Formats: sequence, structure tokens, C-alpha cells
Amino acid sequence: MKEWAIDLHLHTPLSPCGQDSMLPEKVVQRAVDLGLDVIAITDHNAIANVKPFMEAGKEKGLIVLPGCELQTQEEIHLVCLFESLEDLAAWHESLEPQMTDIKNNEKFFGPQYKLDRQGQVIGQEERMLLASVEISVDEAVERVHRFGGVCIAAHIGTIPENIPFDGIELTRHLPRDPKILAEIRARGYQYVTASDAHTLEHLGEIHCVAYLDHWSLAELKLAMKNQEGREIMTAR
Repeated sequence: MKEWAIDLHLHTPLSPCGQDSMLPEKVVQRAVDLGLDVIAITDHNAIANVKPFMEAGKEKGLIVLPGCELQTQEEIHLVCLFESLEDLAAWHESLEPQMTDIKNNEKFFGPQYKLDRQGQVIGQEERMLLASVEISVDEAVERVHRFGGVCIAAHIGTIPENIPFDGIELTRHLPRDPKILAEIRARGYQYVTASDAHTLEHLGEIHCVAYLDHWSLAELKLAMKNQEGREIMTAR
């Protein structure tokens, strides 16, 4: 098995909470300097900035997964990851009828910048991205799977019953709740941790490692459920 240092939850200036410092070149170079092998770009309900980050990663030898942090109508957050930009785009397009039409209040939430490969602003997302999509959590997971993706319950506090998540994410910033840990284990998961970085400073030292035969989402799914010798290890 090969060791893969991963951080599967990062934001860009497209997310209202993402800072201007989170530019393709800077994020990718910091990830490389830290020794990460795989990162994922997961803006809130939007995907416009994924391509420039993937291009920057390819130039530096860093795997950048196409992804999105989806907020369901129950206000559950899901990290949705895909093998290709095309799969991500098809999935996101399928959600278009269920997206909010509320306009972003830039003064309250901040701007939502679309970037090019050089990190230049080329536009803004007008819809409010910090809003729920009109899709239930169980339907959302099924939709991700339909388009070949992996669905991870993000920075979870409680785990909904009977939802076939591919993995569980715990924030690395809060103390561990023994009850939650026991529940995660009882359901057959090995949790992952991620930075949920909104600034370059949030993208810190390696704290999550996957042991896989090779890199793929299928291998990651096995590791998140401790199957076939694949596993996840976290710093805490």
C-alpha cells in the first residue's frame, strides 16, 4: 500500500467565506510545500473555480480533485467528489433547477469571485451560495452516486440514520466526542479529517493519510470503510 497525504475540503474566493489569498498558484504551492499528495476544491454549492485549481495542480504534480460542498434542505453539508471535471459539471447541472434564486448580499456575506488560472477575477457568482439546495440528504447522496461520485458527510455532529454516505469527516479543530466516535465505528467507518481551509493559514500540516493500492475514488471509498486492507489514519 502507498501512503497518500490528503486534504479533501478546501475553499476558494468563490465561497463567501473564502479569502482572496486562496488563489490557484498559492494554494497548490502551499499544499506541495506541506507534502500533501491530494487536495479537493469544494466551494459552497458552486464549481466555477475548480478547473483553474486542477490546472495548477497538474503543473505541480499535485492531484486536485473536482468537488463541491453541497448544503441540503436539512442544512447538512456534504463533500461531493468526482473523478473528472466533466462528471462534476454534469452532476452540478442536474441540480440547477433546485438551486436558490436568492441574490447574494455582498455587504453581508462578502463577494463570490470566479477566477482564471492566474488567479485573476473574471466574474462573480450572483446567487447566494450560503443557502440550502432544495434536495434532501438521501436524494443528494443518491444523485452523487448516480454521477459516479463519492459523498462524505462534512464536519459532522450527528449522523443521520440509513444514509449510505461513503465517508464521514470530522473537523480537526474541535475536541472529539466519544459518543460520535463510537457511532462512527459502529457504522463501519474510519473518519477523515480535513482543513476546511478558507485561508492559506488554515491549510496546515498533514493530519490525514490514506493507505491505498493506488489513487482513485474507489480506493478511497474502501479506506473510509476499512476494507480490503485500505485504511485512513488521522493525527487526532
